Order: sequence, then C-alpha cells, then structure tokens
Amino acid sequence: MKPGLNAILGPTGGGKSSLLDVLAARKDPRGLSGDVLINGEPQPANFKCSSGYVVQDDIVMGTLTVRENLQFSAALRLPMTMRNHEKNELINKIIKELGLEKVADSKVGTQFIRGVSGGERKRTSIGMELITDPSILFLDEPTTGLDSSTANAILLLLKRMSKRGRTIIFSIHQPRYSIFKLFDTLTLLASGKLVFHGPAQEALQFFASAGHHCEAYNNPADFFLDVINGDSSAVMLNREEEDYEANKTEEPSKREKPIIENLVEFYANSSIYRETKAELDQLPGAQKKKRISTFKEPTYATSFCHQLRWIARRSFKNLIGNPQASMVQVSQLMPAVL
Repeated sequence: MKPGLNAILGPTGGGKSSLLDVLAARKDPRGLSGDVLINGEPQPANFKCSSGYVVQDDIVMGTLTVRENLQFSAALRLPMTMRNHEKNELINKIIKELGLEKVADSKVGTQFIRGVSGGERKRTSIGMELITDPSILFLDEPTTGLDSSTANAILLLLKRMSKRGRTIIFSIHQPRYSIFKLFDTLTLLASGKLVFHGPAQEALQFFASAGHHCEAYNNPADFFLDVINGDSSAVMLNREEEDYEANKTEEPSKREKPIIENLVEFYANSSIYRETKAELDQLPGAQKKKRISTFKEPTYATSFCHQLRWIARRSFKNLIGNPQASMVQVSQLMPAVL
C-alpha cells in the first residue's frame, strides 16, 4: 500500500476492520502469521505512536470546543520540550487545513448540547490524529453515519492529504461512484479471503476477465459486493440462461461459497497478484527467515504524570460543561461505593 488512498472494501463481516487493526498494530501479533513491513523493514515498537488511527465512532469530547480537543491531543502526543506557542501554531494550521475555522471555538456537541455537524465532527477526529503529522493514517469506515455529500467531502479532504505523500489506509462500506473513483489502491475482502488487491481502476477489468461484467451506469463498488455476495441481479448477466435457471433455486449460502472461492483462485493466478508478489519478494525485510516483530510496549512522547494531569483537566472541564450528566453518573456510582 503506497502513498495515496488505499481502500479496503467488502461485505459486512468480511474482515475489513480486523485487517485494518492488524496493519495498524492494534492487535496482539501473537497467533498471527506473516509480517507487516514499513518501507521494507519490520514495524517499530512505537508504530502506534507514530501513525494515526481514526476510529469509526468519534471519541471527541462533546463538551469541549474543536480547538480544545485538538489542544488535548497535542498536549499528550507532542514532546514536552515543544513550546506552547509552537503547539498552538500547529493547531491553527490543522484547523485551517481541515476547514474548521468557523467552528474552531464551538463545542463539538453531545446528545444534550447542540454542536457542530457530523462532517465537522469527523474532521475534528481526523485533526486529532494529524497532530503528530503521521506519514501513515488509518481510518475505520470514515463515512459511517454521514450523508452522501458530507462523505464525499471527507474523501476529497483525504485525497488532498494523500497527494502530499501521506499513505492513507481505510475501510469503507458501499461508497458511491464519486468516492470510488478517488481510490488509488483497492483491496477486496470476502469471508476473510483476499479477492482482489491492486490499482482500483483495474478492478472492473479484473472482474470482467473473471466472467463478471458490470452493467452500464452501475456503481462499481455495489457491483463488486453484489458479485461477492452472489446476488442474482449482478451474476445473472455473466451466466448462460440455463445455468442461471438451475442455480437460482439454490440456497444463497450454497451459491456464495463457490463464487468467492473462484474469485480468490482467479486472483491468485492473475498477473496483478504475480506482480505484487514479485515486488514484495524484493523487499529486504521479506527475505529474512526469522521473525523480528515482537510484542513490545511502545514509548510515549510524554510522561505518565503529564498525561494524568491533562486527563484530569479535561474531566473537570467536562464536569463543568455538562453537570447534569455528571451528577447522574455520580448518583449511579454512589450506591456501589457505599
């Protein structure tokens, strides 16, 4: 996965988030086979600290403003030797880059407090990860819960960021065509198996050579999922009439498995796979027989006491900003304590 937009696409339960977590070093590598290499070398122990990861459910504090959330991320992730005015300059730069100037001092919002829009909330989450200027940014379904126009704006933002040399890897579910055409690399997963990995614009030709032709005006992303799921509306065009009549009475589970297996086998024998494997075999880290990757504790930019002080400060601000919810939580905990 090279600098650019690297999309991981597949049906629900196909393994998108699991693969993303493995690549981002968010799963214990014990029990996993294979290696994750960064520029041909084993993942460093502090990879989680040097890369960015935007979770599917936003974890921004709703009672704080957009700027205060970014300040919290900067206080914990940037070195303590960095001066406050330098951190503030970086925060202002990120706010401008993400187009958040108008809402920079507005509260993000909660269920009880009116706040920024869904797209602005998502951009705030992305901004918190950009504090360390990571060369690799992971996102778990960044368009979930957003309308099509806002989702398109988020992907356009990521596309602009990727053109500056940043590698962006994200999982996504059923994007519209205006989003799909932004992808540089596409990885298709089904039932935990790799169906396709290569240039996104070559995916349609790959499926056509496998006997699955996309209808005119059909969204390629929807077409891929239909074929993987064995949907008759997508598959019937690629079968002879008698084969379709014989198979349409079968149970979906019986039709789905052969299609996935055939696609997996077809990809393993394709020129795209051979070219990718040849490129991987040339990496110096791939030629080492002994695994170097081990489960190590990462090193953080700030001390434990510094982190604790900022978390306490944020909790106090949250208590002041939303006293009703805090009092409810305290009242629920009091019987257990007593």
